[in-house]
Amino acid sequence: MNWSRQDLGMKNTRIYVDLLVFTCIFSLLLKQYVLLSVFSFLLIIALLQVHYYKKVGKKLELINEKKRVRLIKDTTSHIVLTFQNKGLPIWNATLLISFQSAIAPNGISNTTNAGFHEVKVPFSIGYKKSVKVKIPIIGIRRGLARIKQIEVQIPHPLTEGSVWLDFKPFILMDAIVFPQMYTIDEEFTPSKLKQGHLELTSSLYDDPFFPIGTREYEPGDQFHHIHWKASAKMQQLQTKVFTKVANVSVLFLVNVVEKYRVVEDFEEKIEWLASHIDACYKEDIPFSFAINIRAYGKIPFVYLTIGSGDKHRIQALELLSLLSISDFFVPFERIITYIETHEELPVVVYVMTHELEKFLPLLTHWERRTNVLYRTDVSKGGNYDTSFYPPY
Repeated sequence: MNWSRQDLGMKNTRIYVDLLVFTCIFSLLLKQYVLLSVFSFLLIIALLQVHYYKKVGKKLELINEKKRVRLIKDTTSHIVLTFQNKGLPIWNATLLISFQSAIAPNGISNTTNAGFHEVKVPFSIGYKKSVKVKIPIIGIRRGLARIKQIEVQIPHPLTEGSVWLDFKPFILMDAIVFPQMYTIDEEFTPSKLKQGHLELTSSLYDDPFFPIGTREYEPGDQFHHIHWKASAKMQQLQTKVFTKVANVSVLFLVNVVEKYRVVEDFEEKIEWLASHIDACYKEDIPFSFAINIRAYGKIPFVYLTIGSGDKHRIQALELLSLLSISDFFVPFERIITYIETHEELPVVVYVMTHELEKFLPLLTHWERRTNVLYRTDVSKGGNYDTSFYPPY
């Protein structure tokens, strides 16, 4: 059984039943048949109520599916809970939901207890029915908000007391608030010297899967690039013309540690990175990032490998949403060394760090292989210190 059950007030109901049984027997002995009829009727109602509250809620199910509601600060959405009931109907009940404070109820009354928001909403469900309960929410701050508790309170209609059902399994549904993002007015420089997927007229590389036309055959053209149907039609050899493509990819390195403590502008740095990730997504630019916060696994710090598309963007933003100033950290030099020895540098590397002079000896030789852009603060519209060699 998924629900922990607690009966409150049933003791008084049983006393009420015992009293009615005694009264019925006493009325029968005294041959007071009118009183016997009245008390017998009340006894039947009381017995039905006892039976109802022994069975009610035993076949109530919460569809505990893994769902995640995604928001940005100050945006709204809903937590949707689906219930199915294969047992006795439930009337005039109250549903209590408690969740973490990264989100808050939107437009409905609630209470706050130990950092959790508690919401009470009316709840009723019939026999063999399914009900969806929507709780409007609003994003308050970056982070993950899990649902801590779901309870159903079913009141006794004729006497004091109620039945409490407390959902015991781990609740798989949660909500996550992404970092605040703002518009990035920057252009990501492509490299015509590396093959990729970005269309660029001056690139040295063709995309063999996207022919855009034909031209007259020239000595040196590859045999398998000849367009035979066009050649037969033109009575002259025709060579396929392909889309020119270049490489554009970005790596973000972010340092959030200063003298063994987290930097004061931790949240601003996370928002800066999230904004650049969103800009890469909109332009379909592959990106990766590394932050010197400890992670568990093969790579001992937070590192997202290069990728693109909606799935990669959501993975990146969810990862940023879970970071906290209470996490453990690793030296920024360790990130630079790992990237140097294990990863291929992309077309552009953004380095966000304070005390830039401290890390320049480790980064200077990167400038000979790729574009390196240094940033020491997160002010919007601020200038970068850039080094380019060779020009791309």
